[in-house]
Amino acid sequence: MFEGMTLAEILKLLLPLIMIQVILIIITLTVLIKAERVRFMPKWAWALIIILFSNLGLGPIVFLIFGREKDV
Repeated sequence: MFEGMTLAEILKLLLPLIMIQVILIIITLTVLIKAERVRFMPKWAWALIIILFSNLGLGPIVFLIFGREKDV
């Protein structure tokens, strides 16, 4: 897929995706810190999941779907 491309060209191509992923992690961690309560696990466990499974945005998305306590 990246054959014939230099490292700089690959980084230019992937930079927007990396930035979106970092922003998603920051927003999700902010939501986690500000939340009074979370579901299923303690906050520190959710923080680990968000950080460790941030590949492809899985950790943040899993937290936003399952871990966040919904306001009524």
